Amino acid sequence: MKPGILLCLPLFFKVLLLRADPESVRVITLDGVRTLVLENSVSLKKEALDLELSRLQAKNLWAQVLPSLSAGGAIGHSFPLHDAPSTEPSLSASFRLSLGLSAAIPYTMKRISLSYQKSLADYTRSRQQLVLASSKAFFSLLTQQNYLTVLEGTMNLAVEQLERNRVARQNGYIGELDFLSSSLSAEKARLAYTKALSEYRLALRDFLVTLGIGEQDEVRLEGNVEITEIAPDPEELITLYLPRHLELQSRRNEVERLRITRNETALSTMGPSVNLSTSWGVSKAGGFNDSISGDVSVSIPLDPWIPRSRQDQILRQARVEYEKALMDLQDIENSARREIRGYVERIKTTWTEVEIARLNSGYAQRAYDLAAQAYRMGTMNFLDFETMRNRLTEARQQQFESELAYRLLILDLALILNIEEEVLLQFRTGS
Repeated sequence: MKPGILLCLPLFFKVLLLRADPESVRVITLDGVRTLVLENSVSLKKEALDLELSRLQAKNLWAQVLPSLSAGGAIGHSFPLHDAPSTEPSLSASFRLSLGLSAAIPYTMKRISLSYQKSLADYTRSRQQLVLASSKAFFSLLTQQNYLTVLEGTMNLAVEQLERNRVARQNGYIGELDFLSSSLSAEKARLAYTKALSEYRLALRDFLVTLGIGEQDEVRLEGNVEITEIAPDPEELITLYLPRHLELQSRRNEVERLRITRNETALSTMGPSVNLSTSWGVSKAGGFNDSISGDVSVSIPLDPWIPRSRQDQILRQARVEYEKALMDLQDIENSARREIRGYVERIKTTWTEVEIARLNSGYAQRAYDLAAQAYRMGTMNFLDFETMRNRLTEARQQQFESELAYRLLILDLALILNIEEEVLLQFRTGS
């Protein structure tokens, strides 16, 4: 069998598989990817359960001040050891209501409520990051698909050229060296395509696992890495969206938590506490007797007022942690400003790279067309012609990679600013 036919067999079988049952191929778009990853993520489901627990605790805040109830009963009988008359069985029952009040209760309730808000923010952030990661993987796979198309076309051109050179060799128009070069070129093109296809299949398999799709399902990714030039003003983005910055929001919540913890610690260790209790009891031991009693107790701790005591050290530590968190918040805010400015500059630079890559791709395409014409006319040798073809393949790959990088930068910046991607795309050039 001829080598050229062997090279075409993988493509032939691929076409047969895709056309055998087109209805069995599952088409996945970007919206479908985002929906599937949110529905099937195990880690996100765990965080949803944690969020539900925090919600239940926040919903039952008044349980912190509800009184405690207790009831009890007893039955007893004594047996004399001598000839004394036997006593009747004794019965008793009691009911007690107790209410403890502390100055730290309001801050305890705030801390529980803030814990739920933090869990909700963490859950929302996890959803956003999961969507971002799946979107990046989807666009990366689309880029690999485009590059596979280029490599497939390069391989087909190499195979076609090999067949033409075979005929030319048989008719004596080219020498043995040119024919061997074309054979080697076809084998290199096939190897490059095979390696890229293998890498794509491995990446696709891992991607489908994150979406909860079985490996036996035949899927096809549908979409384009569409990009539009934007030119946002970093200072405008900072003014509008800095308060929404993900890390900054997390730090603010942490500062608020430490402030509440500091106040709670101070009031619980230094403030007085009041306990109200009342009880009712009934007993029957030779007669019926019942009673009701109540008491009020006030406790004032003295240990926290003593310098260098254990409680005093705990209070000082809570204050230091809060002051440190305030300074960390300022550092994070300055870092967030620098991060936004850096992303805007990278977006501008990457767009310049995209334009250069597109120009280079167009130039490489034109140079290849002229080289192909010159080679057919016999004014260019095969090695120079192959060089032009390889340059075209590399130029297209660089174009795909630069466009992907630009697309991912926009996704990253939108996530950092905690806004929808469509909002960021409104900052177009000249708008």
